This record gives sequence, structure tokens and C-alpha cells, in this order.
Amino acid sequence: MQKLENQDIVCIAGVDFEPLWTRTQQLVWRLPESNRILYVETPVNFLSPFKDPALWDKWRLWRRGTRKIKNNLYLYSPPPLLPFANRCRLLNRINQRIMGRILRGICRKLDFRQPVLLTYLPNTADMAGCLGEKLLVYDCVDEHSAFQGFDPRVVSGMEIDLLQKSDLVFVTAQPLYEDKSRYAENIHMLRNAADVKHFQKAQGEDTPVPADVANLPAPVLGFIGRIKEWVDLDLLKQVAEARPEWSIVMIGPVELDADTSSFKGVENVHFIGSRPKEVLPNYLKKFDVCLNPFRASRLTRAVNPLKFYEYLASGKPVVSTPMPEMEEFAGTVEIGEGRDGFIEAVERALDDSPEKVKARLQLSWEHSWEKRVEAMSSKIAEHLKGKEESGLPLRARN
Repeated sequence: MQKLENQDIVCIAGVDFEPLWTRTQQLVWRLPESNRILYVETPVNFLSPFKDPALWDKWRLWRRGTRKIKNNLYLYSPPPLLPFANRCRLLNRINQRIMGRILRGICRKLDFRQPVLLTYLPNTADMAGCLGEKLLVYDCVDEHSAFQGFDPRVVSGMEIDLLQKSDLVFVTAQPLYEDKSRYAENIHMLRNAADVKHFQKAQGEDTPVPADVANLPAPVLGFIGRIKEWVDLDLLKQVAEARPEWSIVMIGPVELDADTSSFKGVENVHFIGSRPKEVLPNYLKKFDVCLNPFRASRLTRAVNPLKFYEYLASGKPVVSTPMPEMEEFAGTVEIGEGRDGFIEAVERALDDSPEKVKARLQLSWEHSWEKRVEAMSSKIAEHLKGKEESGLPLRARN
């Protein structure tokens, strides 16, 4: 199996590098260190900080320029761009031309020559070729056209263009594969995974339980992740009210599109905010059941939940609402629909055993980020070698 070595890589990420590590950070962090990587964080538009004041910090990061966080890894936060680019293709083209010009300058300063462009965003279809990249790779992790606030037709159009321009496409879920393979010639399934060794610390006898959850009455049902519109908060409230003796812990930032006001007075649900990734196994140790409560939608139909693999690596039982990507783990995950179905699934999960824990821990090793990085970098390296051997030209600059 070939390894990706000695390449300059520009990664257009769909998430900032901190605080929540997702697929993007896990993959680029583990690429062979002979590669140099520029990680481009998500830009804000001029209006964003007025909706969410926390985003003013992004302006300050932009003024800092590139930041070196590892021998081979640089971060860059873009300047504010024009709003409504996910609703108007013309505005997106203007934004992407601006971004292309900025990134060309950064690549010159870093001496990045003919980089591999790894993108997570459909709107970069309008930047393809601007960096003189030797390879365009699209890692598709969501059904982007289903996000709130986006014009589905505009985003779908950009994504189709990106799929057709890309040399390689990776997808995380079978529904994505079925949809995107209509437009991509070279497409591969690469599901999510976990930092297995890290999350298995939840089973360690010397792993301390954090004080803010240590005294919660059992059983403790826990969720870790961004709390957004796709989390079925209505379902969780119904479960909490039906089983007041259960403790439900929600770890992660509550986004603007997630309304938690109805939980006022529901004393057995605890929203405790974000926690550093280093201590997540400590919280998982306290959980009796891990929750994957996605609301049914076109967006979640195509999701391969990263949190599931982290739950799996902790050895704890998992309960999920019905999702296509959970079906292949039906023997490992308890699945329940609606309040009563979800409660019954939790009760089945609570009937745990050392044998079930062992089986989950063993299965988790098949879904490590090391294996995913090996598969992704091998495909990219093979494609680069094939191009070189065939004498195919580099991508044309726009």
C-alpha cells in the first residue's frame, strides 16, 4: 500500500481547528509528517458576528496570519467575506476568487508548490484551479444542500461542479455514495472513525470521573457533540420527563439553531457545555449509555455519525434513533424510534455485560483513524503516481 509522502497540501476545512475535533482534524493530524499542510479554517461573513458575538474572535485570528501548530501543520483563518454566498452563486464566485488570491500568496510565502487541494466545502468549486494544484480531492461528509439557511439549488449546483472537477472523491455514508457517484468518476467510501486508544481510557480504572458529573444519580445517559438543529431535543425532553430517575448529560456547544428553552424545570437534563477532547473519556466513564439522538431529515439520512465510533471505542452501549448508517451496526447499537421506542432501546442497552463491552472494544479497532488515514493517503498517492507515470498534465489554473 502506497503512502502519501513529501506533498504540500492545502486543506479547505468545514470546521475550525478547535475546539471540537472532527474527521478533518483527525485525518490531517495523522498524515505522514513529510507532508506539509495548510489548514484553512471556515471564514465568517461581515454579518456573522452580529448574529453570534463569539465570531468577532475570528477577525482577530485573521489578523494574526498563518500560525504554526506542528512541524508540518499551519493554520489560517480567512478574512470576513461577502454574506449570502450559499444563496447566490455570483457572490460565491467573488468570495472564492478573493480566497484563491489570498491562498496563492500564503502558498508562495510557505513555498507550497503545486499543492494537493483537499476540500470539504462545495463552494470551493469556484476556486478549483486557482492554486495551480496538482490534484483536487473532495472529502464529502454531509449532504450540504440540506443545511438550514442554504439555497439547496445553489449548493447542489456548486457541489455537482466540484464533483465533476475533482480527481478523487471520498464520502462517509452509503446514501452520499449513491448520490454523488452520479457525478464523480473516482469515488470511494471512507467512513468515520475514532481515536481508539484515547477513548478506550473510559474503561481505565485510573481514569477519574469529573466532579461536575460524579454525583449524578445513575443511570446516566450521555451525549457528546455539537447541539444543533439535527439533535432531536424534543425526543430527549420526552424521555427525560417519562423517566425522571434517569440523568441525561449533554456535552457540547449549544448552537443558535438549537432551542433548549423548553428544558427549563427539567431537572434531570444537564447541559454542561463544551469540554476539551482530552477529558472526554473521563466523562464517558460516567455514562451508562451513550446517545445518538438524530432528528430524521434529509441531512441526517446521509450522516455517518463520528460520535458513534468514539462511543464504540469507549466500550459503552449506544442507543440511536433510526439512521441508514446505523443499520450495519444493528447488532451492536440499540435502535429506537419515538419516545417509547427510544426508552425501550435504552432499557435494552442498560442490560449490559462484560462480554458485550469486550465485543464493542474489539470492534472499535476496525474503525481507527490510523486505518482511515492509511486508506485515504494510499488512494491519493496512487492517483498521483498514476498521473506522473501517464504524463497527464497538472490541473489548469482558472
